Amino acid sequence: MKKIGIDLGGTAIKAARFGEEGELEDEFSIPTPARAGRMPIFQAIYCAVDKLWKEDVGLIGVSSAGDIDPVRGICVHATDNLIGWTGANIRGELERRYHVRVLVDNDAVAALKGELAFYPEAKNVTMLTFGTGVGGASLVNGEILRGKNFGAARWGHTILVPHGIRCNCGKRGCAEVYLSATALIKQGQKRMLGLVDCKQLFDRAASGETEAVDVVARFQDHLGILLENVRTVLAPEYIILGGGVAKSVSVMEEVIGGAEDVVLARRGSLAGVYGAISERI
Repeated sequence: MKKIGIDLGGTAIKAARFGEEGELEDEFSIPTPARAGRMPIFQAIYCAVDKLWKEDVGLIGVSSAGDIDPVRGICVHATDNLIGWTGANIRGELERRYHVRVLVDNDAVAALKGELAFYPEAKNVTMLTFGTGVGGASLVNGEILRGKNFGAARWGHTILVPHGIRCNCGKRGCAEVYLSATALIKQGQKRMLGLVDCKQLFDRAASGETEAVDVVARFQDHLGILLENVRTVLAPEYIILGGGVAKSVSVMEEVIGGAEDVVLARRGSLAGVYGAISERI
C-alpha cells in the first residue's frame, strides 16, 4: 500500500508519496494560503494530494500546526498562523474526498515521529521545530507527551523573556516570537534594508554585516536558553532541532557546540512528512 504524507505549515505545504516499503517515491510543495481561511487551506492540501495521487494509495497522513486531536482528526485550536483552522475536521474532509484512511497529528509530534526512526532505543527525546512558528514535542518514558486539548509539549509558547514581545497566542515573551523564522525576519527588517528571508539574513551575517551578526547572535542566545529549559525540565537523551531555520547548519552548530544531547534533524524539512504516515500514537 502506498501512502501520502502531508505537512501543513504556516508558510508551505510539503507532501510526499511513499512506496510499499516506506521508500520516498515523489515529493511536492505548495505555498500555504495561511491568511485566506479554512477552505483555501483545504484546497491547497487537495492540490498537493492530487499531484501525488495514484490509485494504489491507501493512506493519507496529515501533520498540521495547532493543537490536534489525533483520535478524531480535528484541529482543536490554531493560532493566527493558520487563520480559520480552529475546528477544522481534517480527517473527515479528506476521507470524504479520497475514500482512504486518514491519520492526523500535530506537526511537531509528526516531526518527532519521523526522527525517532533514527533513535529506536531512546525513551526520552524532545523535538523542536523552527519555521513560521516554533513547535515542540517530547517523548517521555517512551510515550509522546500530550497535554490539554491534545497539545504537544508546547515549547514554542514557554516564556523566554518575561514581559517580552506579545505572541499571537495572547502571552508575552514566548519562544516563538524570538526563535521562529517570522520573528527573525521581522527583527532583521527593523535593522536592515532589503531583507526578505532567513537565508539572506544568515548569508549577510556570515559575510560580517554588523546588523545581521547582531540579530543572529541574539537568536543564538535565546535558543541556548530554550535548550537549557528543556534540559532542566525533562533531561532528554536527545534534543532534535528541525524546521526551515535549522537548515542553517552553521548557525545551529555554533549553539550546539560539542553537546552530545543536541542534534539536527536527519530528515531535514521532511521530518513531518515522514511522521505524518506513522501509526504511532
